[in-house]
Amino acid sequence: MTSTAAGLVPALRPGACQLWWASVRDAHPALRGLLDAAGRARNDRLRRPAARALHLTAHALARTVAAAHLGVPVAELTLTATCKGCGGPHGKPRPPGPLRLSWSHSGDRVVLAVTPGTEVGVDVERIVPHARETAERVLREPERAVLAALPEPRRPAGFVRYWTRKEALLKATGDGLAVSPALLHVTAPDAPPRLLSWSGPDRPRLPLRLYDLDAGAGHLAALASVGAPVRPAVHDGSALLAAAVTAADLPRAARDLIPLTPERPVVP
Repeated sequence: MTSTAAGLVPALRPGACQLWWASVRDAHPALRGLLDAAGRARNDRLRRPAARALHLTAHALARTVAAAHLGVPVAELTLTATCKGCGGPHGKPRPPGPLRLSWSHSGDRVVLAVTPGTEVGVDVERIVPHARETAERVLREPERAVLAALPEPRRPAGFVRYWTRKEALLKATGDGLAVSPALLHVTAPDAPPRLLSWSGPDRPRLPLRLYDLDAGAGHLAALASVGAPVRPAVHDGSALLAAAVTAADLPRAARDLIPLTPERPVVP
């Protein structure tokens, strides 16, 4: 099968975590064809053009990469979600089988994390000023003290570093913001990323691991995994989406599947 995206999605190896980075500028109307009906409806409900572009880019990227790893046409890929708390049809999206996904978008950046079985969470945020009330709601007292001791110009990035680490952890566990970020205590912004404590009865039993990521100018990002460590590897999501847009001009049978490299995938 021929595709302009052939060779852009390498096979997953055990212990690997592929990080696919893209930009809001990668949004293109042709990518709507990679979304399912619910995704297109959600995209249509977003009023701000920037929000629609970020949503379209993130979901098209996630579906393209997941379909490639599973060896199925993008149009046939089903992502399901079940809330960890209430069991409702919402929460962390899951493809069939052991493949695990997490994605995030903010400002100009979109990131997708993919592993062959380890639960992961990823978060990217644009660095912007924050209100004191937000810090009080999100941070533990020792974290607020560290943040207050930073020179004022460094406080926005310091807060975002705290926030991305906490949200990555909560996305990895599947709790999301149903668990208050203030229950988590993580290391200071300038220290290696690590969870120091998790208050309350719902602390996961497996080890939680944290990684700071390079998100480019004006943004910060973090990755978390549950249980096993992962080896993050960066991939070009912008090139993959550009190839998908080009493939939209091909006959349907040729464009639905973005093939893997010749290596065999580890995910059935």
